[in-house]
Amino acid sequence: MCMLAAIIALAVVFVRFATVEAGQVRSYSSNVPVRRSSYLVEFHDDAHDGHYHAVRSHGGVTVDHHYDGVFRGMAVSTSASVNPEHLAGYGGVKHVWPNRIHRLSTRASKFNTTSQVLHEKTGLIQTVNELGLDGSGVKIGVIDSGVDYMHPDLGGCWKTEGCPWQYGVDLVGDHSTANPNPTPMDCIGHGTHVSGIIMASGTQVRGVAPKATMGMYRVFPCSDSEGGANSDDSVIIKAMELALKDGMDVVSMSLGTTGEWAESRSAVAAANLVAKGVIVVAASGNDGESGLLTSNSPAIGKGVISVGSVNNWSYKAPYIEVNSPSAGTLRVLKVYNPTDLNNFVFEAPIPLVVSNDVAGSNEGCNPPSTDISGKIALVKRGTCTFGIKAAIAQEAGAEGLLVYDFKAGAPETPSFGNNTIPATMISLTDGNMLAALAAKETLTLTSTNDKFATFEMEDGGRVTGFSSYGPTPELDLGVDISAPGGSIWSTYLRNNGSYASMSGTSMAAPYVAGAVALIKQANPGLLPDQVRNILSATAKPVADPQTGLKYTPFQSGSGLINIYDAAKSRATIDPPTLALNDTVFGPFTGVIHRLAGDNVRWASRTLKIKNTDTTRGMWVSMNHTAADSVTMFNRNGTLVDAAYGTSDETIPTWPANTKPVAGNTLPKVTSLDSNQYIGPGLTGLVTVFITAPSGLDEADRWFYGGFLNFTMRWDGESTQSSYVVPYGGYNGDYSKINVLAPASTGLPAFVDDDGNV
Repeated sequence: MCMLAAIIALAVVFVRFATVEAGQVRSYSSNVPVRRSSYLVEFHDDAHDGHYHAVRSHGGVTVDHHYDGVFRGMAVSTSASVNPEHLAGYGGVKHVWPNRIHRLSTRASKFNTTSQVLHEKTGLIQTVNELGLDGSGVKIGVIDSGVDYMHPDLGGCWKTEGCPWQYGVDLVGDHSTANPNPTPMDCIGHGTHVSGIIMASGTQVRGVAPKATMGMYRVFPCSDSEGGANSDDSVIIKAMELALKDGMDVVSMSLGTTGEWAESRSAVAAANLVAKGVIVVAASGNDGESGLLTSNSPAIGKGVISVGSVNNWSYKAPYIEVNSPSAGTLRVLKVYNPTDLNNFVFEAPIPLVVSNDVAGSNEGCNPPSTDISGKIALVKRGTCTFGIKAAIAQEAGAEGLLVYDFKAGAPETPSFGNNTIPATMISLTDGNMLAALAAKETLTLTSTNDKFATFEMEDGGRVTGFSSYGPTPELDLGVDISAPGGSIWSTYLRNNGSYASMSGTSMAAPYVAGAVALIKQANPGLLPDQVRNILSATAKPVADPQTGLKYTPFQSGSGLINIYDAAKSRATIDPPTLALNDTVFGPFTGVIHRLAGDNVRWASRTLKIKNTDTTRGMWVSMNHTAADSVTMFNRNGTLVDAAYGTSDETIPTWPANTKPVAGNTLPKVTSLDSNQYIGPGLTGLVTVFITAPSGLDEADRWFYGGFLNFTMRWDGESTQSSYVVPYGGYNGDYSKINVLAPASTGLPAFVDDDGNV
């Protein structure tokens, strides 16, 4: 009888698990890191307590978090014997998801104290001086690594009367989620830096919204079981739920993972947070140098404001003093990190020489033929890692290593591995100058960390190279707007200098979050989609000096944020961006045919323009500006290797230089109703016909784009206001792209655990 009962029980179990539907257990692409034996169990809307109890009672399952706000389900840890299909087989379970790991969206950078110029460029100073906005009455929740709330520029308090920090919790502890701290004190510095950008009020750092009420939801520990300061979906979603329950108006997230769809759990949770009335701002990611399709989740969530980065305009930094017989004393900016093991300090003069190898290369990737013993070796970035360059120079007896960049602009802090040789990086311009001088005369240098000079950034105001590109897998742009993120000076841990410069879309996102607080202060009734639309429409497209066009909206979104114009906006445009992921090839008809031509790839979209001024009518006119076209493929069909630090390849861009390009080869926009009058409080419709560039070969898989530029003038006023709508499309039929590479590339292939074919 017992044997019969056991057989029946086994049959019941078999039948239950056999009914798991295809796709019910979800997975991510192989390059996405996930927690081992950790899952998110998503329930159907009609699931009841019995369904939840069944999963909780499954052997080997431990419930880590329950959710009921932005995600319906629970996070669980399991023993190795638990198969996620077992969990998916229970009644009421919709999906079982891996618990994806997230990292902070930041990079080290140079020393900087020039916030005044930065705040002028974004319209913040005008907003403060003319409108008096400071974020009062707006609640901003930050999901990050915690905050050093005792920093004097950040209030020096926690949840006391009059303190800016009234909300928040530690969800992870310093090293284990099982032991959270009583308060979300930061041990990494990232969250403290982000917080300063939003609300610092001090002599060195002035945040965008210094009077905002703040919450900090700590989701990054000092270190974790994966060997780094990582977080994951389960904790981040819990933080979103707590921010919702605390009544946050704005949530800022400078974190994410690339390579995902908008249905990833963090993106969906962020979208649900937006749907519940919270404005969510997230970093688009720092993977731009790896090419297209690198926008992060949760930034790609529906309705989330995805933020890209532009470089700061100037900075104050320590410098290297070079003595040249012909040029005199020269000051050269060096990358500086106060915690760097490779601290580049030489108080006494020391010779500087170019390090060449037997093949004549000065990249420092092979043993030098030049005598660099007892000297500073000057090498160029490229071919090998910074750590290899440092090891070779150290082995050859060099006293220090000076690496100059292979691309224009201000250099960023490299990692020289475990090598202890004093090393730093300088710009391409300075490196070329020193290399030319060293070829004909003897140079010496000195360097300290306590002497500073102000430098203008060669690429100030341009889109930062690391800022991630869209499109998303659904062919949305992937980026909504850009803000300062390259070399941003802000608050830091008090036990580690109190202030630091950092770079990343991590710095750009909180800048926008602070701006959102000012807009909400000026217009408390605005809904999340309205704020997103206004920010996007009032941004300023960024010029690309290399092409003479604008940076692609797939990396810059609408352009650089303008807080003053957003706060004063009296019009909205919907949708705020145009994703041309469904184009038609063939002739136009009627009048449009005569204007645009035939046998072209084209798309038609209709925009709703609302005059939110209820007392004055509005005159509307429109023109068009083309942007760069970009691809991720070389002409031979291979992927571009633009990995940061190992290649001098760049993302293929068209046109590739500043020579004039015939206007009839660029994208074109045609409309029959772009000039119209819209009465007070009314909405007008504008239909546009967009044609792809004719100067590109469809086989090269280009993504093109541009900007619809609207000029608005209200009755009785002489001044005009500018608005913009970015668009982006694929120059071809996306449905016909080969999913698998041709056999000639060696892929697909079967490999073992060591990567051997």
